[in-house]
This record gives sequence, structure tokens and C-alpha cells, in this order.
Amino acid sequence: MNDLLDLRRLVETYALAVDRKDRDLLGEVFTPDARLVVHRADGTVGRERTSAQERAQILDELAAFRHTFHLVGNHLADVDGSTATGVVYCLAHHYDADPRGSVDLVIPVRYEDDYVRTADGWRIAARTVHLLWHERRTYPAAGT
Repeated sequence: MNDLLDLRRLVETYALAVDRKDRDLLGEVFTPDARLVVHRADGTVGRERTSAQERAQILDELAAFRHTFHLVGNHLADVDGSTATGVVYCLAHHYDADPRGSVDLVIPVRYEDDYVRTADGWRIAARTVHLLWHERRTYPAAGT
């Protein structure tokens, strides 16, 4: 049971690192050679990111938004000794505003993960990100 709780904490730490744009914390959730690939809703597949620097570029891409909020929902993990696999559901909000109003780009995300137990605890060895669809919510500026 502790393994499952530790894995849940790991995926929640990833969400926190992304929302805080915290490169150090993001680096702590992955193995040094972890693979990260993003599958977009339109069917295109991003390039494979296999270094800490490449994985951290996600934070640069999210910097276009004033705030992000990754809410981790379902997490189903199967542990087999020092390895595990998992599926994580997340609802990601990407918020921005200007004098004309605000926009919330909402993206349901499914992560398919491979985990490995290291001397420092569980780490993500591979993460496939599926951006399932997106919904653009717009709100007028206050007083308009």
C-alpha cells in the first residue's frame, strides 16, 4: 500500500512542479534518462524528450499562461517489485487575462507512465501524455 501512496505522491508532485514552473522539482520526479512524449488531440505527436533540459522545456511552453492548474484525478498503478505502470487522469487549466477579459484553456489529459524504484524513491522512467481534447472558455472583463 505504501508503494501506491508513494506513486500517487509522485504524480501529484509532477503536477505541482508544472504549475509552479519549478525546474528543480520537475527534475526530481523523473529518472535522468526518462522519456516524455506528448500526443496532441489532433493526432500529432511531439518529439521524444529524453533529457532533463528537454523535459523542462514544457515549463517554458506553459510560461505563456499567467497560471496553470493541473488537477490530478484517477490514478491506477500496478506495482511489480521495483517497477510499476500507471494511468493518471488530469484536468489541466491554462489561464490568461488581459484588459479585454480572460481565457481558460481546459484540457483533459491522460498520462501513461512507467515507474522505477530508485535509491531516492519512485521516479517516472517514461511518460506518454495524451491531450484528449480542449475547451476554450472566455470571460469578459469585469464591468463589461
